[in-house]
Amino acid sequence: MAVSIKELIEKKEELANRKKRKYDIETSAGMMTVKLPTRSYVAEVMKLEGSDELLLLDCIVDPNLKEAGLQEAYGCFEPTDIIGKLFDAGEIPGLGRKVMELAGYGRDIRAALHEDAKN
Repeated sequence: MAVSIKELIEKKEELANRKKRKYDIETSAGMMTVKLPTRSYVAEVMKLEGSDELLLLDCIVDPNLKEAGLQEAYGCFEPTDIIGKLFDAGEIPGLGRKVMELAGYGRDIRAALHEDAKN
């Protein structure tokens, strides 16, 4: 049976808070905390070359990979350079996929044939 309007209204706060969750991801450089990307951000970043690096730079919130001292210590010319310096080359796409998976992209969605009651 489909979810009711009443149930959706009751879940409003829960559903909104779910989008604000942060997750810890184990990486070769250590534990990183990520926020979930918004749908509009994903639409924009996926058009760009180097989308995994940009996604990780923007979604990793702790530690702040954009911090000037960190960028300088690693000799970064572009902010996204830090991603290649911290993570193994093969790890970068996997981390990008994990962030996207946490945001619901690529998740298997169950479906069943809806059958109307016959009169």
